Amino acid sequence: MSAQNSETIGPAKYPGLKVIDPSPAVSANGKMPSANTADGYERLRQETARGLRYCHTRINANTSKSLEVASFLYALIELLVEKGMLTLAELDERKQKVAERLVQKFKDSGLGLMYQDPEHDKYTFAHESHVDCENRIAACRAMCCKFPFALSQQDIEEGIIKWDFGRPYLIAHGDDGYCVHLDRETFECTVREHRPVPCRGFDCRDNERWKVWEDFEGKIINVELQDSFENGKHAR
Repeated sequence: MSAQNSETIGPAKYPGLKVIDPSPAVSANGKMPSANTADGYERLRQETARGLRYCHTRINANTSKSLEVASFLYALIELLVEKGMLTLAELDERKQKVAERLVQKFKDSGLGLMYQDPEHDKYTFAHESHVDCENRIAACRAMCCKFPFALSQQDIEEGIIKWDFGRPYLIAHGDDGYCVHLDRETFECTVREHRPVPCRGFDCRDNERWKVWEDFEGKIINVELQDSFENGKHAR
């Protein structure tokens, strides 16, 4: 683009616009700062996370509106085909049914934002489970730390618990399937004071969805569930 045709995109054209210098800061000795530091990577991750959260919020708003429109359309088509007539009451009833189907399909596709619902303040959560994990870790190998679950808005805004950029806002897992916050040597949580509500409330003694134990008292693990995670049958 020539200088004559170029447009100014700074404060002169858009008052109030803050122009950020993209060049990295230079230290007093004239050297560029090292990018190979934990602080540098964490700062980059936090900035990327904020940007993705904005994109996800806008996409989710648009998708929600499209889903609403699609629900009305599918409901109308079904009624016209079946009856050749319709009333507002019938349309509302069918719209609800169709919307539920579309929402489920939407969730199954892995699109959209996933938050805990309902949400609780994790620091005042009153239903923490009390399992003697330290005496069972040799048998279960922290299987619960492989379970996928959505974080809360509190977790996301706090910025301590990492989430999966590919599946917002599920908790992040490593290539081995374990939560990224799990110490692989000690099997202890490295963010225990800030752990999400599902971690605080999960009770492996009698959970219907995630049956960890065949025999809790006898410390006999549910091998079928264990193998399903080892074989990648449960999406992370």
